[in-house]
Amino acid sequence: MLPTKEKIVVALSEIEEFSPAPVILASALKLLSDPLADLEGIASLVARDSALTADIIRCANSVYYGGGTSTGIFEAVQKVGVRETMRLLNLAVARIVSSRDLTCYGIHGTDYWAESLFNGLFMHRLAIETGGNDPEEAYTTGLLRYIGRLAINQTLEHLHGGLFWNGQDSLAEWERENVGLVQAEVGAKLLGRWRFPGSIVQAVGAQDAPATLPDGNWLADALFFASALLPQGTGTPFLPAIGTNWPEPPKVSTFMDHHDLTPDAVDAMLQATSATFDEIRENFGA
Repeated sequence: MLPTKEKIVVALSEIEEFSPAPVILASALKLLSDPLADLEGIASLVARDSALTADIIRCANSVYYGGGTSTGIFEAVQKVGVRETMRLLNLAVARIVSSRDLTCYGIHGTDYWAESLFNGLFMHRLAIETGGNDPEEAYTTGLLRYIGRLAINQTLEHLHGGLFWNGQDSLAEWERENVGLVQAEVGAKLLGRWRFPGSIVQAVGAQDAPATLPDGNWLADALFFASALLPQGTGTPFLPAIGTNWPEPPKVSTFMDHHDLTPDAVDAMLQATSATFDEIRENFGA
């Protein structure tokens, strides 16, 4: 029996209760778009959650930022700046919501987190290289693109128990068969409840079919493009994409043609993303 809409809403509500961190990130994104935003405003937002505060301070004092002895959140934000604080906030929030084992998918929490991180970093670089979107918004979108898996896993654990993806069938078909929705749809619902910007919510919901959006959405197009280059979610240890691979040429050629991207340029972005990915995991224990 498929879960009812009410059951899915319950699962979404339970995920909301894991931490206030995603709502804080959504508010920070909106604050960042305000030309009057300042260090104190960002610091005050982060200070609402003790776990986020501790993580930002820890990272600000890391060797990556030259070490230090910041003891308060304002001091830490002042040290690294607003933009870097946003990146650290993204990392902290994604780690909170994307480091849980997805037992029904057979995906370990560390691999779920690594896949989310690599997508976020690639989206950030893609936005910079193409000039198609704000890089920070693209970073957040990539980090949270698979958040719907968390809600689906929660729902299936409650309703069925012992129901697992076999690693061979299409993930989307398996999700629709057992939950009635695919992770993209569920993820959009969750991000909407967390009050993320509409552009991010829409992109996550349309990540598998951006052409269905009447007005277009660069973030959705970029997620669709990235999914051809970074095919993961397989239940095996996450492996960063190194070198271009074209499993579905039409899926990547349209985006590349529109943004005048060559295979060499995309390969360079993947290599750079992989280097940043390794650097972050080494310095911040991600």
